[in-house]
Amino acid sequence: MGSLIKRLRIGLHRNLIRFGIDVRKTRPDRKLLEQVVFPEILRTPQYQHILFVGCAWYTLHYPQLFHGRDFVTMEIHPDEAEYGAANHIIDSCENIANHFQPNTLDAVVFNGVYGFGLNELEAINKTLAAIHQSLRDHALFVFGWNDTPETAPYRFEELTGLNAFAPYVFPPINTSIHESDTKNRHRFHFYRKEIS
Repeated sequence: MGSLIKRLRIGLHRNLIRFGIDVRKTRPDRKLLEQVVFPEILRTPQYQHILFVGCAWYTLHYPQLFHGRDFVTMEIHPDEAEYGAANHIIDSCENIANHFQPNTLDAVVFNGVYGFGLNELEAINKTLAAIHQSLRDHALFVFGWNDTPETAPYRFEELTGLNAFAPYVFPPINTSIHESDTKNRHRFHFYRKEIS
């Protein structure tokens, strides 16, 4: 029954997009991502080559939002590929460096992956190192995660791969860390790659 409901919801989502109806999720963290973070990326000319990691039915409209940019999606589960961009990679995010040359990406949005499949500390830090390697100097890295015991398998300080990045005060919200006051305690951390 749950699968049928999901398929119906996806079908409705897909059809509303065709008619230009905004179907974004209404949770505060999703609204911040889609109505603040994405517009700022699109408003900034140097963010042309963008990687978005983690796809599901509610990301179906993201490629349309980034029309005109080199927007690549990545997701390990083949069944989720239909919700990604035309340029979609089916692979673990640990292997980002296998798909992008060093210093080529302008922005990486990594939301809802840590704690939702990427759960081993070694794999997390390997992924962060690969993201760092793939980003150009001064590029943007958005790290979104749920700060709850159920979904954050390690203390944030243990994610040592983040030490290679510099915190970045994201202009529209004037902070480098945003925590929503929702049950999932979703946090966005904004970083830049420092000059190598």
